[in-house]
Order: sequence, then C-alpha cells, then structure tokens
Amino acid sequence: MRQIDPGHGALHDVARPFVKWAGGKRSIMGDLLARIPDTFNGYFEPFAGGGALFWNIPRAGKAQLSDINAHLVIAYLMVRDNVEEVISRLEYHKQHHSKTYYAEARQKLSDTQDQAEAASLLIYLNKTCYNGLYRVNKAGIFNVPIGRYEDPKIVDSSNLRKCSMFLAGVDIVQNDFSRINPEKGDFVYLDPPYHKTFSAYDGSGFGDKEHEELAAFCRRLDQNGVLFMLSNSDTPFIRQLYEGFNVGDVAASRFISCKGSRRKKARELIIRNYVRRDEGQGCQVLK
Repeated sequence: MRQIDPGHGALHDVARPFVKWAGGKRSIMGDLLARIPDTFNGYFEPFAGGGALFWNIPRAGKAQLSDINAHLVIAYLMVRDNVEEVISRLEYHKQHHSKTYYAEARQKLSDTQDQAEAASLLIYLNKTCYNGLYRVNKAGIFNVPIGRYEDPKIVDSSNLRKCSMFLAGVDIVQNDFSRINPEKGDFVYLDPPYHKTFSAYDGSGFGDKEHEELAAFCRRLDQNGVLFMLSNSDTPFIRQLYEGFNVGDVAASRFISCKGSRRKKARELIIRNYVRRDEGQGCQVLK
C-alpha cells in the first residue's frame, strides 16, 4: 500500500524520479498533494520533466505522461519497456566516465538512433552534468558542461526497476501540451517552464506567448469539465492570465545559484479550477 508521509507529502518505498529536472517539485510536494481533487478518473501530466506529481499521486485509472522533449520521452519509454538494457548500458557509462567520455556522450545523444542507448545517455548525462540541468541550444543539441562530482550515482538499478513497474500501462507520448485529450472528470497537472525563469529545455523556448496559449488551453479544459492544477511563478502576468480561477500561493525553495548561500524561498502559484471537499465547497469545477 502506498503511504503518504504527512510531514513531507512523500511516499515511502516507491519509485522516485530517475532524472533530476530544473523546477522539480520536492519542496512543495506536500502542498500539491493537499490540493489534488478528491476524486478523478484519468491522470495527465503534459510537462513530464522529472515526473513531479506523477510518482507521488494515488491513481487507479488511465494515466498519460507527455513532453515536447524527444530524448526525455524516449527515456521514459525505455525505462518502462526495456529497463534491463538501460541499466546494462548505464553500467558501461559508469565504467568509462571521464571528462572526455562525457563530451563524447553529449554528441552521441544527438546522433544515436538506438533508443535504449539514447535513454541511457540522457540519464548518464543528467547524473553527471552541471547541477543536473537539461539545456539545449537552438539546434536542439544538449550543451551543459560536466559537473564536479566525486562519485555521481550513475546507476540506481533498484529505483529504475521500481520506475519500470510503476510506468507499466502508462501512455507515454511526445506531444505539445495542447495535444492531450483528457475527458470530463479527468485530472491534468501542468508544470510548465515558469514565467520569467529558465526555459531552454528545447530549441523553441517558452515565453509570454506560450503562457497565454497555455492559459487559453486551461480555460478550454475547464469548459469541458476537466479538472486541472497548474504551478507557475507568482507574477502579475500569470495572476492576470488565470483571473477567476482558484489561485493560491506557497513558499518554495528556489535555486538561483550553485552556491547554497544563493538559495532562497520564493512565492509560487498553485492554480486550480476546483476546490476540495475539505475546503468547504465540494470538489467541483469553478465557474
């Protein structure tokens, strides 16, 4: 049975994200779990990243993970369908890890057509690159320098196998957020690149125009009876885009430098089109 730790909102002895991702939700996971709908049918997470809510949320129905990042989607698919091959190749990367090998792996990630190799390379680079950052240039080429780690945990076989089991039956697709098709009663969690923060996860970026398109998409979800929750920066622009919805703010740890002294608490928004029963109004779409 999946048990939530009430102090931290974390789940014991279950799969954890197998990649680090800028904007991860560890510091506000308890806040997110406290705001999920009382009941819902299918679950959709169209900005998959490291998985955010996916690895923690209780669910019984269909689930779909999607992302615009092709290499990330391949990694999810291969961990789901071919985890032992991914582990084997990660062992090889671990044995050969060096500054020179890392540079070769960056180029190989862009060139390889072997999906198991692409998955293992993405995980290897993610575990050994600077700050666990995924960043590409305008041509879509991974360009993060190597990190300074004495003994990076390149292979976590136990967790990868747990992830593979948890991903069984999950639909995994490469898609723009606007192409998901949830139905009435489904729940969508959206964790886009935050407004006015880093957004170079792919060559196209995510600026004001994309945030406006996302807000319009959320209004369509609302009109169709789909429950949604969205995380974003607490800026006047975002507050204006989602005016009329249930907008709350929380404090989250935000990294503004590789130095611990440059880490700070920042206000983030959690935006929903429903409220929970324990909030006094019943779980319903807000009109």
